[in-house]
Amino acid sequence: MLPKVKEAFLMEKEMQKELGIKSESVVDGYRDFIFVNRFGNVQHQGTLNKAIRRIIRDCNYEVLDHNKNDDAVILPKFSNHSLRHTFTTRMCEAGVNIKAMQDILGHADVETTLDIYAEATKDLKKAEMINFEDYFVQQKRAQIKLV
Repeated sequence: MLPKVKEAFLMEKEMQKELGIKSESVVDGYRDFIFVNRFGNVQHQGTLNKAIRRIIRDCNYEVLDHNKNDDAVILPKFSNHSLRHTFTTRMCEAGVNIKAMQDILGHADVETTLDIYAEATKDLKKAEMINFEDYFVQQKRAQIKLV
């Protein structure tokens, strides 16, 4: 877990403590969830998706209201699961080991990680091909030095 994420989680738990909100749910033996509603039950994905839709709507209205040019950047529709895909793609771009990604994402099979989530971007593919070409250039230089 990234330190900033841990810090945000601890802040959320502290705020819940101050408000008297306590996780009451048990799911597959897990308890003490961070993302709970005011009754202490785990958040439902439909509720989270509705919140995301409202945020997108409000942000887009704000941008359109204040940007009179044609260069306004509008947020596309997405779900909370889309954020998982984005997170995984960013891990790919950062060069995170595929087995580590599999464990982080909780996949039993690495093929799931590779087939479903490894959506490498065009820029990443281009950079990897440049790195691959550089490897051969360095190999050739090393061979010339040996001769």
